[in-house]
Amino acid sequence: MISWFTELRRRNPLLADSGLFYLVVFVALAILPLFDSRELLGVSVWNKPLKFYLSTTILFWTIAWIMADIPDRKAVKFISKTVFILLTAELVLISYQAYLGKTSHFNISNPIDGAIFGTMGMLIFLNSLCFIYLLFLISKLNTIPKGYKRGIQFGLIIFLIGGYEGYLMAGRLSHTVGAVDGQDGYFLLGWAKAYGDLRIFHFLGLHALQVLSLVGWYFFKNEPRKMSVFGLVYFLLSSGVLWISLQGKSLF
Repeated sequence: MISWFTELRRRNPLLADSGLFYLVVFVALAILPLFDSRELLGVSVWNKPLKFYLSTTILFWTIAWIMADIPDRKAVKFISKTVFILLTAELVLISYQAYLGKTSHFNISNPIDGAIFGTMGMLIFLNSLCFIYLLFLISKLNTIPKGYKRGIQFGLIIFLIGGYEGYLMAGRLSHTVGAVDGQDGYFLLGWAKAYGDLRIFHFLGLHALQVLSLVGWYFFKNEPRKMSVFGLVYFLLSSGVLWISLQGKSLF
């Protein structure tokens, strides 16, 4: 693990170090409920920022590894710095609202909360533009195995679709279908046990980048067609999950 992180840091010190820092914050937030018993929608007020810090660590380390193969170092630095700034700004806003004991998402109860929610939406939109740019750069590469490349491409496309699904939740001002938010949910993830939950597809979409990149490297490195089939199946199954959730039905 140490040697892996050393290599990651060689590839992209900014995203490697910031990801490690956010992992430490994640651990701290996991402990914090022992000292702060406040709850919001049935879970600790720190549950949402905790999940976002861990997710950001995973995303930072993923793209830090992937972008090492891109020869345009200026573009890599631009994406690294921009993604770092945008996601850090979002984490700060989420943490601030948690500190106040408020929901950060779908909260338009007053002008300030509405402005914070709107700002996060803009940050996500700008961040998605960086990933579209990253997809363009990856698509130009001819120096990595074709199957691995196809896995990254599918992962980025589904990542973007999963990210934009967040605007569906924003339009509804909720993520639960068939009931109000705050239903009994699964540990840590919080997905509603008895109703549809749009966060499931959101999760599957955002983490497709890790899943499909790894599958492309370890199983279909030189088999782009098989990787395409796997990527398509992953997307169709994920879309099926979204359809089930939209019916207000529990996935499990």
